[in-house]
Amino acid sequence: MTTDESGALAVPGPDADQQGDFFAGEAHRIAAQWGELPPEHFKVAVQAAKAEGALRSQERVLRMRLTHEIELMRVEAEKVAAEARARAEQQVAKQQASMEAARLRHRRHVIDVSAGLVTSLALLVVALLVVDKSVWLSGVLAGPSLLSLARIFVLRKSEAGDTKNAGRVTGGPPAP
Repeated sequence: MTTDESGALAVPGPDADQQGDFFAGEAHRIAAQWGELPPEHFKVAVQAAKAEGALRSQERVLRMRLTHEIELMRVEAEKVAAEARARAEQQVAKQQASMEAARLRHRRHVIDVSAGLVTSLALLVVALLVVDKSVWLSGVLAGPSLLSLARIFVLRKSEAGDTKNAGRVTGGPPAP
């Protein structure tokens, strides 16, 4: 369709005229055929057309339902996938946390062993230096107190006797 010069009215163009003529001619031909038939045929045709329309309507409804169900399934699948990703990320975070904790435990153990080694070596050196002057002090420094301190630092275990022996070396009060 085109507009006239004022732009107010829609004027059919040449293609629209040809199409309109074709459809009008077909409509007249079909109407003439129906006019020749008895009214019962027309009633049956209208009922058939209504039934076909109802079937098409039912088909559209079923298609919309199926589309809706497919969309719901897609959304549910996305939800499940998102939950699986979240669980996987959580698992990775837990693994990283446990690895970090293990690394820190190892570091702490290395520091404890190093401190135990330094303390033990210091006690042995002092025990060797004072052996000429005081044998009993050398025995205290190199004896059970050395083993008690080594056990406390390296094994991180202590018994009642360990703290008592370590107290003798440090000059602290003996454990009760």
